[in-house]
Amino acid sequence: MLGLYTYVFGFVFKVKLPGAETTLAYVIWLISGYGPWIAMTESIMGATNSVIGASGLVKNLAFKTELLPIAGAMVGLINLAVSLLFLLLLMVWAGTPVSPYILLLPLVVVLQFLFAAALGVWLSVVAVFVRDIVQMLPTLLTALMFMTPIFYPYESMPRMVQFASLVNPFYQIAEGYRSILLRGEGPSIFGLVYVGLASLMIFCWGLAVFRRAKGSFDSAI
Repeated sequence: MLGLYTYVFGFVFKVKLPGAETTLAYVIWLISGYGPWIAMTESIMGATNSVIGASGLVKNLAFKTELLPIAGAMVGLINLAVSLLFLLLLMVWAGTPVSPYILLLPLVVVLQFLFAAALGVWLSVVAVFVRDIVQMLPTLLTALMFMTPIFYPYESMPRMVQFASLVNPFYQIAEGYRSILLRGEGPSIFGLVYVGLASLMIFCWGLAVFRRAKGSFDSAI
């Protein structure tokens, strides 16, 4: 998919960012946000399906079932590694410099994983009792992707909608990657703290709900 986007936007449509000299600049900008989004989607889907997919273990073995959505969210880390490697190769090809701030990249990766795991704990419980959520989730995530400045710049959004993006954790995560890799600067402190606190609150609340509901998993699965 990343290679296909590179071909379509870089060599067919030849989309350019304002002020950029080459079409490859837009492709690099796009993948720096879309690559982490793919990984986030895989993490959320993996966590959502984790309890249902391990129904045999849940019914027959005594273990901490809370670990299932966390393990499911780790699936996205594989896609993230591939996306970042592909992106770095494109940056080398385009001659884009890499700043020392790249050392902060693991922090953004950890926050992305924590946020995906926090959502996954919630959704894994919902999926046990409302199976349709598994079919609905890809469509909902696709709609959310187009509502988030992933394919288009933040500045191109209507002013009334821009504030909503600032409190959108998905946007803050994408901007963390773009700040480090493309602009050669540190990620927004507000963005990091906001995503971290949101992840912690969602995870703690979701974990409490998970532990209360897991006694009914055997009959519901």
